[in-house]
Amino acid sequence: METDDTGRKMEEELGGNKRLSETPPDDDCCPICFGPFTVPCRSNCGHWYCGSCILQFWNYSSASKPCGCPMCTCMIVNLMPEASLEQQPQNQEVAEVLKSVRRYNLLFLGGARGFIQKVRELPFFIKRIFQGLMDPDTNDTYIAEIRLFAMLLSIIYRATPLDFIPTGGIGIGRVFDCSAIILILILRLVGIYRRRRLMQRVRRLAAMELLQE
Repeated sequence: METDDTGRKMEEELGGNKRLSETPPDDDCCPICFGPFTVPCRSNCGHWYCGSCILQFWNYSSASKPCGCPMCTCMIVNLMPEASLEQQPQNQEVAEVLKSVRRYNLLFLGGARGFIQKVRELPFFIKRIFQGLMDPDTNDTYIAEIRLFAMLLSIIYRATPLDFIPTGGIGIGRVFDCSAIILILILRLVGIYRRRRLMQRVRRLAAMELLQE
């Protein structure tokens, strides 16, 4: 029993030190890029990442949900930049990353303030969803989100006295859902076309470099 209690106390002390740590470990590296930390940020679960790396990782996940920690899968609802970054002159790149980190923290703040921030950032969420739908390699999370958005639009439409959308007897909910699916297919085809054009451009540039050699 004493051994268990001692071990538990040691774990609590280590966990407390980890939470209180304001700088990343000297002998550690970013778990995403495996390089030295640039604009180090600590997650609420205690892991350190480059600010740009963890935000880029979030870009490949669901737009409306917090980023899952790559180390422990905990939901990251707060990113704490290294304390010294706020006290020293910042170049433009560092300032942009810190601005993006603050914006991320506000999005998942919770409560009334977090909800207001989400409403203010609605264009950003929609843009993120559209970008995700145009990426052929993205997961299907964005598809569920845009269909949910279509369902919300249908509910709002029903709650208003407006009646200008022809439903053809299938119901307004089905009309919005089918419209969302058609939009998803169009965006996915646009993304595949853009990917193909990009690959063709890369091949042309590679061929030109070989001819120059």
